[in-house]
Amino acid sequence: MSSFLGSTSGEIKMLDVENGGRRLSEETLLSDKGASEQSPGFFDYLTSTSSTQRKFGVIPRLRHIIAKITLFLLPSFISSYFTTSSGSASEKLAPTAWLDGLRGLACVCVVIHHYFYEYFKQLEHPYDGVNHVNWIQLPFLKLVHHGPPMVKIFFIISGFVLTVKAVKITRVTGTIDGLGLINNLSSSVWKRYLRLYIPCAAGFLLCAFMISVGMMEAIPTGSKPKWISGPLERRPPTKDNIFQQLAYAFKDFHIFAVDITLFNIRDRNYSTDGHLWTIPVEFKSSIQLFIFVAGTCTLKRWLRVYVLIPISTIALLYYGGWGLSLFIFGYFLAELNSDIPANSKERYFRNSILKTTLYTTMAIAGLFLLSYPRKIPSPEYTTGFQFLVPLTPARYPRAGGKRSDSTHEFWQTIGSMLLVWALLYLPRVQKIVLCNKVSQYFGKISFAIYIMHAHMQHSIGYWTVVNGLKFVGLWRYNVEKKGWAMVSGHDGLYGVVVMGTWLFITFPMTVCWADVFWRAVDLQSVRFLRWLEPKIKR
Repeated sequence: MSSFLGSTSGEIKMLDVENGGRRLSEETLLSDKGASEQSPGFFDYLTSTSSTQRKFGVIPRLRHIIAKITLFLLPSFISSYFTTSSGSASEKLAPTAWLDGLRGLACVCVVIHHYFYEYFKQLEHPYDGVNHVNWIQLPFLKLVHHGPPMVKIFFIISGFVLTVKAVKITRVTGTIDGLGLINNLSSSVWKRYLRLYIPCAAGFLLCAFMISVGMMEAIPTGSKPKWISGPLERRPPTKDNIFQQLAYAFKDFHIFAVDITLFNIRDRNYSTDGHLWTIPVEFKSSIQLFIFVAGTCTLKRWLRVYVLIPISTIALLYYGGWGLSLFIFGYFLAELNSDIPANSKERYFRNSILKTTLYTTMAIAGLFLLSYPRKIPSPEYTTGFQFLVPLTPARYPRAGGKRSDSTHEFWQTIGSMLLVWALLYLPRVQKIVLCNKVSQYFGKISFAIYIMHAHMQHSIGYWTVVNGLKFVGLWRYNVEKKGWAMVSGHDGLYGVVVMGTWLFITFPMTVCWADVFWRAVDLQSVRFLRWLEPKIKR
């Protein structure tokens, strides 16, 4: 979405991990080194020492292991109270930590989008004052549940993260460190694929086990109950046994990670998690970005940053390549960020009122364009968006016949560029909105929550909604028709059930599962790559 990131010598003690704090820097954003080395994984909980640990007896040892596993299954923001000493140092954030917070908030909006659009298909439409008059459809407010523009933000962040180290190398005046640059790009190419697809493979595997034990049977394969008004997300079919289910998951992952990603076979489809369509785009755009960086690294900086990168971004966007244009724009922001002195950032941002007003206006304009709906605005009664439709380039066709509308891709791309560019120079917004503990936490588990939220929606999400509707009497068994049917005329109560089950059950469970997945899989994949790199590099 996305948009949608070693070597571990010696034992990593959990107490040391927690007390070390989490430091975000450009290198951390690129390689996740800080998160992987300073956040406890599954085996860290088992091997961590404790003053109460017994060194004798089978029962005490077994009790200790069970306690550690239980502690691991708790979300990290809860387990940290039991593993961190009271005198631990406060968390220190680097100047680029706001990108992590932005990614976290965007990920939450994507989760909301994928959940509520199945129950309220009208949310895809803009507020028009006639047919669609819900206040949550208004510009700006719409962003809370508007998933597609958040993918554009993911891509910009990825472009920034993947090039920030190369920017440091190419920025040096005089002779370029060619060996350092080629080492950085070479490692990034092969690590990028494994970094993206190892956690996804675990997600495919987990989905197969969940289906095998019946966790996704609230809506059987091939059916669509009437209590789902919007588009029903695809899911894998249920096989006869676990072995067939695993075989299907392996085949499905091969289509996803090999056929589509590496060979661009467009007629192949996978069914495990349609939300992961951004991952192949992420990988392909990353490789293209590395080629772009390598091809422009020897040019003068003014020519590269202020001429070639803007022209490439605009040309790609105009001719339909909005995905790669976002990655290259992230490269552009990484170059601009390198001009900001890390040691005197506050002094650097003492802008005039005119500059602050300019960046604030850019941010507001960006938020408005990000609110551009997926359903094409009607010529009348739409809140401003109808004037943008005729200005859309021809490469972004309007809806007609079987063709879906794609004008939103153009305007949302521009909106994401304006917003992230403005945020780079709005430190107060960074500090208040993006660098608080909640935003940073969701940024930390964003990739895990992106992989896990479909699993939870297809299992806990559907189960809680259908049973909630049964409890309030909206989903009843019709004796005459011998089937279940919805009771019409109770839209308000229907909304309360959908909102309540998500807010109090599905979303908290999604966060908990994502937190465990982050520590058990995501961080371990980062550690594996750090261990593997020195083993295979000459």
